[in-house]
Amino acid sequence: MDFELVARRSVVVYLKNMRQARQLRRFGVVEYISEKMKYAVIAMNDQDVAAKVPLIERLGFVREVKLSHWPEVDPTVGSNNQDSYELVVDPVELADEPVDEEEL
Repeated sequence: MDFELVARRSVVVYLKNMRQARQLRRFGVVEYISEKMKYAVIAMNDQDVAAKVPLIERLGFVREVKLSHWPEVDPTVGSNNQDSYELVVDPVELADEPVDEEEL
C-alpha cells in the first residue's frame, strides 16, 4: 500500500446563520468555525473544488464563498542567488560611536 499525497485547498464560507454550519461537512472536512465572525473553513481535494463551490454557493444560508490562495503563494523568500547580498557597514555610522569610555 503506497501513500499518495493529495493536493488540498481551503474554502472559506461566509454564513448568514451559524445553525447550518454543520451541513457543510458533506462537502469536505470542516477545519474551523467562527461563530463570532460567521464563517467556516472547509478543506477539500483540489480537483473537487470546481464542482463543489457552485453547490455551496447555492445554499440558502451561505453569503459568500472564497478560495484560499495558499497553494499559489511562493514559499521561497528572496532570490535564487544567495551570494548576491553583502553586509555593508557605513563608515559614517561607525564614526558616531564613542571610542573610549571617557567619551561616554
